[in-house]
Amino acid sequence: MQKISIANLQPGMIVAKNIYDADANLLLSKDIVLTERYIERLKTMSLAAIYIATKDPHNNIIYPEDILREQTRLKAIKSISNTFQKCLCKKKLDVDAVSEVTQGIIDEIMQSRSRMIQLTNIMSFDEYTFSHSVNVCAIATLLGVISDYSPKRLTELALGAILHDIGKIKIPLSILNKKDRLTDEEMQVMKKHSEYGFDLLRATSHLSVVPMHVAFQHHENFNGTGYPRGLKQARIHEYARIVAIADVYDAITTDRPYQKARTPHQAYEIMLADSGNKFDTSLLEVFFENLAIFPVGSFVLLNNNFYAMVIEIPEGLSFTPIIKVIAKPNKTFLKEDLYIDLKEYASIYITRNLTEEETLSLLYYDMTFNTEKAVKKGYKSLKSFDEIIEDNMKSWDGEKNLWKI
Repeated sequence: MQKISIANLQPGMIVAKNIYDADANLLLSKDIVLTERYIERLKTMSLAAIYIATKDPHNNIIYPEDILREQTRLKAIKSISNTFQKCLCKKKLDVDAVSEVTQGIIDEIMQSRSRMIQLTNIMSFDEYTFSHSVNVCAIATLLGVISDYSPKRLTELALGAILHDIGKIKIPLSILNKKDRLTDEEMQVMKKHSEYGFDLLRATSHLSVVPMHVAFQHHENFNGTGYPRGLKQARIHEYARIVAIADVYDAITTDRPYQKARTPHQAYEIMLADSGNKFDTSLLEVFFENLAIFPVGSFVLLNNNFYAMVIEIPEGLSFTPIIKVIAKPNKTFLKEDLYIDLKEYASIYITRNLTEEETLSLLYYDMTFNTEKAVKKGYKSLKSFDEIIEDNMKSWDGEKNLWKI
């Protein structure tokens, strides 16, 4: 399964996950083969990308659940969008509506079997402010669950997380939706959203003071270099320190008008560099321990320049998943199965995820497309998997942890 931008879709690709519109109505079902008509329709929707099936000849990959089901996430986004817009018009927040959304998120996360931070994010940046609020709420809530928060603390954390950016409703749309990076003057206006959010929530009745602190402090840095007050370490509320991590991670891994989404591994490297500076080191460690840094089904480059697919992530071993080696450095495919449990081989490790372009280049044939169906539709240039990988297998020396090339 691979996330592919709408612009790179090709007829014959197979949908890997159900696709919904902004109202959580089903658009295309899983396993549908894309046609030109379907692709043109998808281009008119508020979607940045969709997930495409990558054909596993051994059909044994079990994809983990996302933090939230896509229908739950989309309904939450719509509800929060409506609630925030009404708040802007009436100058009053509907706390009950927000609490209903957060409780639904808490309930679903509590019922989920997965404790791995993995979240499908394919909506375009047109819905960014609202989808970001829901994503941050989901990530922060899961961290609270992992940390054994009580129901009361989970509720407070979830409310603070989903309301952390509510002050942005007072930021001019010309700045909020700008296609390019903000100027220094515009950035100063944007930074006001923390104070706007605090003031708005302080004027709201029947709301605890905790979400106010989160809205006010989520841009404070652990070393005291943040804004608006330059607070540091324990003077920053714990919930705000958690939300700061979720906030930055979702921003990095989401498509923005001025920046393509980064991979979880790229986000990890960026955030690790700020451990102890922007982020509370102990909380960041908990986050990384439960982050799907190399998600199941993703394609990666190994330190010996071989290509592999992530097959399984054992609990607590996100850096050393089980992989299936699929191709050599020259991109010829292996003919036989080669599975590696990376925790058993210290000399072999993943260096990075493949980019979308690299993945499409590597897997343009049978690994990405259903060849039989595609050929029936006239895509005769596609070769079979066996034709591509014919007689190119190199032997693996298990004792030396090396491939003989």
